[in-house]
Amino acid sequence: MKNKIQILVIVFVLFFWLMWISHAYTLTGDELKQINSQKVTISNAENYGLRSYYTQLSKWYDILQANDRLWTISKELRDYAYSLIDSRKKVAKQSSLASKSEFLNEYKDNISIDEDFPEEKCTWRYNTIDNISFANDFPTALTIAVWYRESTCGYYLPSNGDGPFQIVNKDYWTWEITEETFKQTIQDFIDFSKRKIDNYNNRADEEYPEIKISYTGFDFTGVVNYLALYNGWTRTWWIIQPNAPEYIYDGYGEAYSWAKKFWTYPMFLKVLEREIDNM
Repeated sequence: MKNKIQILVIVFVLFFWLMWISHAYTLTGDELKQINSQKVTISNAENYGLRSYYTQLSKWYDILQANDRLWTISKELRDYAYSLIDSRKKVAKQSSLASKSEFLNEYKDNISIDEDFPEEKCTWRYNTIDNISFANDFPTALTIAVWYRESTCGYYLPSNGDGPFQIVNKDYWTWEITEETFKQTIQDFIDFSKRKIDNYNNRADEEYPEIKISYTGFDFTGVVNYLALYNGWTRTWWIIQPNAPEYIYDGYGEAYSWAKKFWTYPMFLKVLEREIDNM
């Protein structure tokens, strides 16, 4: 699907590039038909493919501004793709509100430290992170929780070159971060996380169930086991034992009440609370 969407964008751009007209433009009936046909095609795309389509059109957007006709056509399709993504995301948020609220109410009281949620630092890029997480069917609160744990929600490239999510098999260099690079680090983080989950789930069975986490649903065991997988774990048969339990639990429960700040699991709950409050 990803390659198909990329090909679709390339064909679209080349087709209209050949029909270049450089003056103020009103779409013709035939062009509206072609645009509507494109809309039908992209409306059938899955969320990841739809976001890829929108992202690629956005990259062409500035180039096409010099030509009113191409700019008008690209804007029509780009805005439609965005509206479709946005409407799907709103439906997903509303449909999962009750279950997420129930989850939060069950577990939030075990947070053992009194610290304000770093609202300004960790949510000023919320929409960007939320859009990418939604397109990949991954919990936004987990993305932000790990970002916080690995680089304190920093919008920079750490000196070790592993990026803000500290993925050791990646090299982002260490110069100033760009918006495009930041978005890529989020995508890389989710891809990396899903590979770890898939590798574990390939060995799961009835006694040791799969990790199931998504944009709209998760459970306590799935979230905790995922965080252990991400940070490092010791396998006892196929049961996950975190190498560093404090990576997950600092600030959560009596055993970790000495913590000075939220780490991944309590941070996950705090972001989830913020999401629910703003739905």
